Amino acid sequence: MNNHSNTYARRKVLTLSATFFALMLTIIGCKKEETNIGSNLDEGNLNVLTTDTFTIRTYTELYDSMESDETSVTMLGAYNDPVYGGVNCGFVTQIVPEAYTQDFPELVDLTVDSVVLALRFTSINYYANLEDLTVEVFEIDDALEREDQDYYTFEEPTIISANLVETEPMVVTPDFVKSVVVGNDTLDPQIRIRLNPILGEELVADSKSGLMGETFSTTTFKGLYVRVAVDEGAPQFGIASGQGGVVYLALENLLSKMTLYYKGASGLPEEFDFDINSTCARYNKISYDRTGTVVEAAIEAEDGTGDFYVQGGSLRGVIEIPYIDQFYQDDAGEFTPRIINKAELVLPIQDFESDPFNPPVNLFFARKVDVKLSTFTEDYGFGNSVSSNAVIYDATNKEFRFTMTREIQAILNGEVEGEGYRIYPPAFFASTIERIIFNGVNNEALKDRPRLEITYTEY
Repeated sequence: MNNHSNTYARRKVLTLSATFFALMLTIIGCKKEETNIGSNLDEGNLNVLTTDTFTIRTYTELYDSMESDETSVTMLGAYNDPVYGGVNCGFVTQIVPEAYTQDFPELVDLTVDSVVLALRFTSINYYANLEDLTVEVFEIDDALEREDQDYYTFEEPTIISANLVETEPMVVTPDFVKSVVVGNDTLDPQIRIRLNPILGEELVADSKSGLMGETFSTTTFKGLYVRVAVDEGAPQFGIASGQGGVVYLALENLLSKMTLYYKGASGLPEEFDFDINSTCARYNKISYDRTGTVVEAAIEAEDGTGDFYVQGGSLRGVIEIPYIDQFYQDDAGEFTPRIINKAELVLPIQDFESDPFNPPVNLFFARKVDVKLSTFTEDYGFGNSVSSNAVIYDATNKEFRFTMTREIQAILNGEVEGEGYRIYPPAFFASTIERIIFNGVNNEALKDRPRLEITYTEY
């Protein structure tokens, strides 16, 4: 399940925001002449050169207050990464009746055949390993608000019910290829979780009592908390190293809903949907356990010189180039006119075929504004599409290359202050847990180091 071509087919996009944490490192490269194009002009006074001798500082930034509500991707599952530690993903969501006027049979005539929570996969499908999931579903007592309310990965919902699944343990096998047949309909691949039929009887009773109107999701039935069964008190959630996985779901897809299947006095099968639509508040609930990992050690020691780390919903990489404003000076400190032809920040990573925790296909690069906010650089702007702002992973050379030509020129011209840059995971608002291990400047086992390459013309 670790084929990179498959990985690329099931991944996408980006995020912004952050909190400051951690240390730095330094890199020194070498300067070399690249070409003599144009040397015959101006009596041979033009030289095109390339240098990568710039000091680079990098560190890992911990941001544990990441907004995770109304994301395009919802996550469910848990795994134990041997480098990053444990990750446990669940979600909380409201549901709304398909109609505020219902015509259910009388309770004495009602037979609930089943209640099914259906969850449609996204095109991303999953991360880490593809394994069975033991699923738990609970009713919550939190009145969620979609408008003017932020929810975070650390939010713990208030549970007011026992596990609502029909039988325990409820084990589901994710299948991203096989269609699902429901009655006479053939539906796209999805997870289907059978819930206790008593829940359906209670909802019909609510309807009969006039409680299934416009305030249903804030007063009558406030929502569901869906998670996988793990041992919260055990190291890495009780999951063996390298095991586990997370599936990626699209809750606002029309196929994602809870359906009540029932019969009345006529005995004819009927159904009623509770939708998860654009009016529903929802958020990803994510827990991390980095106890005893090298990532925890690097953060506590404020040391990013060996490696530095990026992880969706929690960790960002930070790059600083402290002396770039001196580029127009020679070794003696004298002004030397130069024209920048190309500038690229090259960040090699560690990526092994045997590792199921693959790097994302693309990353986003942004200039720091403050301890939380970032903005586009001169090379990646608001006028561009999201995809054009994403840097594609070079799987052959195992590196990301971020263009900085306009950005460096703007710094040298005094138009911007390049105090630092953030590397973001490829998803909005904590809707991914993909991770990357970037090579550090002092990683003695690896020859490829982070560097800024500038090709320029002297005249």
